[in-house]
Amino acid sequence: MKNIRSLFKEYITKILTLFLFHLQFLVFINKFVNKFCVKKNTHGLLIFPFIKRKNFNNVQIFAYHRVNNQRDPFFPGISIDVFKKQIEYIVCHFNVLSLEDAIEQMKREDVVDNAIVITFDDGYRDVYLHAFPILKQFSVPATVFLPTDVIGSGQVLWHDRVFSAFRETQEPFLKGYGKNPKTYPTRTLHEKLLALYEALQFLRSLDSAERSYWIECLIDNLCVADRRETPNLMLTWDDVKHMHKNGIYFGSHTVTHPILSRIPSDEIRKELYKSKNIIEENLCSPVRTFAYPVGRREDFNDNVKNLLKETGYICALTMIFGTNEPRQDLFSLRRGQPWEEHLPTFATKLHWYKLFF
Repeated sequence: MKNIRSLFKEYITKILTLFLFHLQFLVFINKFVNKFCVKKNTHGLLIFPFIKRKNFNNVQIFAYHRVNNQRDPFFPGISIDVFKKQIEYIVCHFNVLSLEDAIEQMKREDVVDNAIVITFDDGYRDVYLHAFPILKQFSVPATVFLPTDVIGSGQVLWHDRVFSAFRETQEPFLKGYGKNPKTYPTRTLHEKLLALYEALQFLRSLDSAERSYWIECLIDNLCVADRRETPNLMLTWDDVKHMHKNGIYFGSHTVTHPILSRIPSDEIRKELYKSKNIIEENLCSPVRTFAYPVGRREDFNDNVKNLLKETGYICALTMIFGTNEPRQDLFSLRRGQPWEEHLPTFATKLHWYKLFF
């Protein structure tokens, strides 16, 4: 009965969304959200009269990671067809800016209506194989943030080793992992995903040395091979150069993808300087933009921000959900993940977020 109710609710929601979409209700909503936003107090709660006129237009930044048709539950990407439909819709209804152009408009307090920025994190090769041709077809600028150790090296990011371990394990349990004595069942896909979530939460709380140790323990406990290298998973420098020549921008995502707030200042400096220099040497072009690995509030701090400014970056992107207005901190820019596969729902949410976030 519960499944039937859920399916019925989902069906009705889609019908209503399609109805509004095809009646061009979004045209009216778009005009409204460009002029007004919700009124909140300092604690983020709504206060009367609940709506206020906007002082500035805002910038929405999208954070994509992978674009493919693999349907991998351990690291879901967005399908190629859905990505193309999203880009086509955005091009028709929004002003797509490069990240640096958006930053300049924010500094001038003169952001165009319906401003959107497209970004990709981590440097997966399917961005080149599947996303880039679509971006090129619609002349859409985008910024790809590179963790330089894995570009063209055959190596993978530390979280991909973790994904592979849970994907491949045949062990029925993960026993006493980390500082938690709890035993996690890993017999079904659902159980694996729950255990994966807990493992990632633990690993993201560690510094680089501790995390490496516990990843090796995890791989031993799950009795799988350590997938430190995976051919063709990550971008090559030839891919990067080709995209760069065709209107794609590149920023830094560190060298090794550490949680910056968990490592000492000298290691942070090395991650920021080295990744910047490597990209600049390969592209013969300045690198001024940065995206925090993982990007939660606890993953960066004022010390990291100051070191970014010292290194020559002009902004840093988080994974904190929301939109961006002029006068806000350019080193804690908000982003959203556009995972909606149903295009009318995706379109509706774009306008909804401008009003509430």
